[in-house]
Amino acid sequence: MFEPLIATFLLVFVAEIADKSQLVILSLVLKYKSPLKIFLIGFSAQVLMDAIAILAGSFLGTFLSSSLIKIPIAVLFILLGTWLIAQPYLSKNKKEDKKISTNLPIAALFLTVFLSEFGDKTQITSGLLAAKYNSPFLVFIGLVLALAVVIAVYVSIGTKLAEKIPRKVINWVTAILFILFGLFSLLS
Repeated sequence: MFEPLIATFLLVFVAEIADKSQLVILSLVLKYKSPLKIFLIGFSAQVLMDAIAILAGSFLGTFLSSSLIKIPIAVLFILLGTWLIAQPYLSKNKKEDKKISTNLPIAALFLTVFLSEFGDKTQITSGLLAAKYNSPFLVFIGLVLALAVVIAVYVSIGTKLAEKIPRKVINWVTAILFILFGLFSLLS
């Protein structure tokens, strides 16, 4: 009876380890000292996108090619990385660097995670499992539980690392990672 829930949890949990959306979440936790906000935004973006997949099953994959989404995702990563580099120089008050001072990172995180999940292995997995088991509710519960655990792990790791690494280094590493993710998305 709980096979769809357990199968979804295990498959999504494994699929999300070192996934690009988790790395985005990790890098933003390193940059901003708002782990709960980053968790909630990243989690809600992933759950929303994967819920769409569950509801649609594999139907969406027949109409929209992942190559159509590749360029906007890449540009979003590159723009976010560029913004992260420019942000300290644009900030008038150095204390603003210790917290999220604008909604741009939150909106960018949501959109980046949301768009990067389009056609992602987790979305495809959840859609296929919903179609296989014909049990979208249990698949959704398994998905939500797996995402909550994985994102919590990444947020915890990021929070611990942020305490030990200088803010300037975190800012540059985060920006470079975002730009590299964007370039990789364009080239792959």
